[in-house]
Amino acid sequence: MIIVKDLTYSYPEADYPTLEGINLDIREGEFVLLIGPTGSGKSTFLYCLNGLIPHVFAGDIRGDIRINGISPQEITVAEISRIVGTVFQSPETQIFMLKVEDDVAFGCENLSLPKEEVIKRRDMALKEMGLLHVRNAETFNLSGGMKQRLAISSIYAMGPNIFLFDEPTTDLDSKGRGELLGIIRKLKEKGNTILLVEHQYEDFLPVTDRVIILENGKIINETKSFHSIRTVSRERRCFKGYSSEIDIQDLTFGYRKEKPILKDINLNIRRGELIAVCGENGSGKTTLLKIMAGLLKPDKGRFALLGFNNPAIEELIGRVGFLFQNPDEQLFANSVEEEIMFGPLQLKKKVDKEKYLKLANFNTVQKKHPQTLSRGQRQLLAILSILAMEPQVIILDEPTTGLDYNNLCSLFKILNTLVNENKTVIFSTHHMGVKEFADRAILLEDGRIVSDEIYK
Repeated sequence: MIIVKDLTYSYPEADYPTLEGINLDIREGEFVLLIGPTGSGKSTFLYCLNGLIPHVFAGDIRGDIRINGISPQEITVAEISRIVGTVFQSPETQIFMLKVEDDVAFGCENLSLPKEEVIKRRDMALKEMGLLHVRNAETFNLSGGMKQRLAISSIYAMGPNIFLFDEPTTDLDSKGRGELLGIIRKLKEKGNTILLVEHQYEDFLPVTDRVIILENGKIINETKSFHSIRTVSRERRCFKGYSSEIDIQDLTFGYRKEKPILKDINLNIRRGELIAVCGENGSGKTTLLKIMAGLLKPDKGRFALLGFNNPAIEELIGRVGFLFQNPDEQLFANSVEEEIMFGPLQLKKKVDKEKYLKLANFNTVQKKHPQTLSRGQRQLLAILSILAMEPQVIILDEPTTGLDYNNLCSLFKILNTLVNENKTVIFSTHHMGVKEFADRAILLEDGRIVSDEIYK
């Protein structure tokens, strides 16, 4: 059972509380869905429950929290982890071992469980999360979705009775989301208490007991019945006569030549298209995008981009912008405004900073350090830092990660503006509503293009 009374919390030197006056009771065995805009305090609330606040993150915390009758402020994080398991947004932050099965066992070993019990729990988690076939794989070679599944498995193996999920589907494809839903159903059936923070929450509504809506650090609504009526509209464009921007013929690529990741890829992308690259985890989406950006060289075949044949990376600087899956890999400045202006300064381009701040409503946070922003806000900032360099081709690897619905709409409004300016935008996604906002969808399966559909 979780009881929260008058919880208010402010990060160090913050101008206003991130959480304010939170009162909430979560019963044993209940599954609660916590939703709200990016930056509304959802992740911060989880940090208060699992003890990261105040033991890891400082600040001013007031009110009272009881987890199974115990205050997280009065015991160590290690002690809390025996009853509360947390799966974070970024799987890399909770992967510690080089081998998959060793990482699943890591948490159990730190609980000083007997060897036989560690092995039993490890194998159970590997089976339940569909990782048996990669149990001996190296963790750093896993796709983003598989890393997320591994992080969930390591927590699952530790056997807490309260589970906190902070956007666990971020890097999961449709199959992975279905498997996670199955795991949550089993956890619920066994009487575990579950609190899930999620933006793409529709799949979980059938098993949800309550929906809590958080906004500006306050609970603004609580309901037992919630239905999604979300839609995203796109502009319709005609591409007759548009010139070719990217041309790929008979392309093959493998990180090891004896085991190709991409096979016989043939693809032509026109200037001014907004294209979604879809497919399950491990299908080759990220690899294809990296080749398009010039970050990888094909083993065989022809690749032409912006008139360059098999271009060197130096030829594409400033012409092609690339977003990695994890925004933290490309955020390093000391403030939001510095982050946006870093690329243009290196390219000696004069750019209207205010234009890009306004695109994501970042005017009020321009002086803040990027790492003080929410995951969704950091994702938008990474995208803006690319757009500010004004490249002709924008390639985004999972740009919808961590975005709430309003920011998702804002993102595609921005991308539609870019393609209307005759720029080319290519993005990979697991989002199920891709048909609503892309001009064209390319479906990859086992490294091959199995479908290339233009939407009208």
